[in-house]
Amino acid sequence: MLTTKKLISNLQAHYKEIRVKKEDDFSFNDKKKAYVLLSGRIISYGERDYTQLLKKNDPIGFAESILAKEKVLKYNRLTDIVLLEFNAKTIRDAVNESNIAVKAIIKYSLARIFSSSKSNRKSHYMFEDEFVYKNWKLLDTKTYNEEAIIFSHGNSADNMFFIEKGKVRLISKENKLIKILNSGESFGELALVRGRKRLNSAISVGHTILKIIKGSMISKIINNENSLVQLSVLALAKKLEIMNGIRSIDHHNKLKQEGLLT
Repeated sequence: MLTTKKLISNLQAHYKEIRVKKEDDFSFNDKKKAYVLLSGRIISYGERDYTQLLKKNDPIGFAESILAKEKVLKYNRLTDIVLLEFNAKTIRDAVNESNIAVKAIIKYSLARIFSSSKSNRKSHYMFEDEFVYKNWKLLDTKTYNEEAIIFSHGNSADNMFFIEKGKVRLISKENKLIKILNSGESFGELALVRGRKRLNSAISVGHTILKIIKGSMISKIINNENSLVQLSVLALAKKLEIMNGIRSIDHHNKLKQEGLLT
């Protein structure tokens, strides 16, 4: 299981420690930098007032650093903080040199974070060609009927899944729709990468056929990468968790505005 604390101990040459007082003039919007929170309290928030309190070892800006984009979330410092500052170009270079299967997982995660259907689909092709199709005979197949539960919130995460046929609905623990995934897409990697229980539920839409990708297979691929790439994978999983929370709330609010929910 990947942990930020363990990875940081292997990356001392790639970061510098900085201390920022609450009253200091400091911005997280520098596209040349990414951070890991070492101590202190920071709230991240999106456009719909969804907030999350960042904890020790939580990442800031890794997804944006890989794509050289502006930060999609805003941050408010509640206390003095200590950060580990990473160079965005170094992160990008490490990701670009990673195994193509790992790179596909990273690009797929980025596409879901930034909701880009075009790059999302391209990443699916990369993942299919490099991993799924090459290991097709080694992957178990499972069929689900309409509204069948694939996994539920709180379940242990032992596998990720590739949709061979059909669709899958991802539901938050508050029973709000996050996204509907289609044939050719993968899911379930978030909890797997973070080594934790499922945060969401997955339910089949109609007759659905899935390829089961064992966690041990994914772990082997990621564990062969250097620590900076591993930290980036972990950071993206955390960012996607936050964005899923924002989107489930946004979708719920939209349905209420349209009079479909009370």
